[in-house]
Amino acid sequence: MIKTSLFADQEREAKLNELGDALKVMEQHVDFVALADAVYEAAPRLSRERGGRPPFPTELMVRGFAFCLSSSCST
Repeated sequence: MIKTSLFADQEREAKLNELGDALKVMEQHVDFVALADAVYEAAPRLSRERGGRPPFPTELMVRGFAFCLSSSCST
C-alpha cells in the first residue's frame, strides 16, 4: 500500500542517508582509476572516425560493473 505523507521527500532523504553510499565505501578499498586504466590498456576503445555517440568513460563503466557485482543487481 502506498503511504502518502507531507514529508515524503524528507523521509526518503533520511532513509538514503542512513543507508549510506555503497560506492564511497568501495572507493576506500578499490582504486577505480587504476582499474579503469588497466581495462583500457587491455581493451582500448575503437576509433570514432565514423562518428556516433561518444562512449561512456571507462572509469564509470568499471564503477557500475563493480557495484553490480557487489549488490543484488541482475545483469
